[in-house]
Amino acid sequence: MVESVQIGITTRCNSHCFFCFREELKRAGRKEGNVDLPFEAIEKIIDQGIRDIQLCGNRGEAIFHPDIERIIDTIKSSGSRFEMNTNGGRFDTNWWYNLGQKMTEGDQVTFALDGLKTSHEYYRDTKWIDVFNNMKAFIKGGGTAVWQVVLFRHNENEIKTIKALSKSIGCRKTWIINSRIYNNKFKKPIKEFNKTKEDMLLTEGNVNPENIECRFGLGKRVYIGVDGSVWPCCFSRCHYGFKERAYKGNQITRLYKEEYDFINVMNTPLDDIVKKSKLFKQMFSNMHNSHGVRYDPEHDYMISKDADKPIMYKNPNKDAMARHPRYMINFPCQVYCNNKIDGKNRRDIENV
Repeated sequence: MVESVQIGITTRCNSHCFFCFREELKRAGRKEGNVDLPFEAIEKIIDQGIRDIQLCGNRGEAIFHPDIERIIDTIKSSGSRFEMNTNGGRFDTNWWYNLGQKMTEGDQVTFALDGLKTSHEYYRDTKWIDVFNNMKAFIKGGGTAVWQVVLFRHNENEIKTIKALSKSIGCRKTWIINSRIYNNKFKKPIKEFNKTKEDMLLTEGNVNPENIECRFGLGKRVYIGVDGSVWPCCFSRCHYGFKERAYKGNQITRLYKEEYDFINVMNTPLDDIVKKSKLFKQMFSNMHNSHGVRYDPEHDYMISKDADKPIMYKNPNKDAMARHPRYMINFPCQVYCNNKIDGKNRRDIENV
């Protein structure tokens, strides 16, 4: 049943992007320290026949895992398709050139460059020229690269130049996405782009869950965290980081604690987790719960139907740091995830 995995292999990172879940957890007082997924977990995943593996930067930067080269070599020697999302801010051009030489058809590395030099370094701590040169070296070595841009007001006028530059150095495509959230420093673009589901929620009052298309395929693709825990998607794992403290009595929190050992890739085959876990069943059920989350503009409240009882949450629009607890882990698909709705990916602006 499980065909591919997305893995957050470490919490280590050299950057401090303001809207990263890792940084948001820090601001909420939840400092994780440096945690790395054991190398043995990668072997267990491969032994289960998974041949589509993505290393992502959900709560850390993959290239800072102490065994990153061994992990990549193991994935590639298994014949698996390899994908990685990275800020590209570690190692020299020789390392990236050699990584490009290891790539085969279907493999891909997505580099986060959020604008040209000044705009990029306004948001990220990585040096633009280093990442740019590393991306070029990777392409020169034979790798397929994607240039990812998170769109803000301060970089929106650079998109035309970025797309031309991306094409000129041989990137497969330029991926331009909305930020998950915006604030007074990192402002929303002025131009009209696709509304996120959050925008739809706040302006239109609700999101029809029947129109949501899960990009993880309800179990065909799963997310694995640094502790080995398995989740329906990366958003559900990250939201749990906020939910655990704010809503201790929630059913998802209870099921997670009950099943912690069972839903760990070190202990249980992935297919068994997806098919037998009560946590997975509950979350899949909640995805299309028509009583999900809606916004009451008259009283400025988020209203959510928990598995146990309805709860109302004050909508803290003015404070981006405080807004996350209002999101129920039961319903990230309806509010926050960049899944498709009505046939459109609501975070993608352009993917060319």
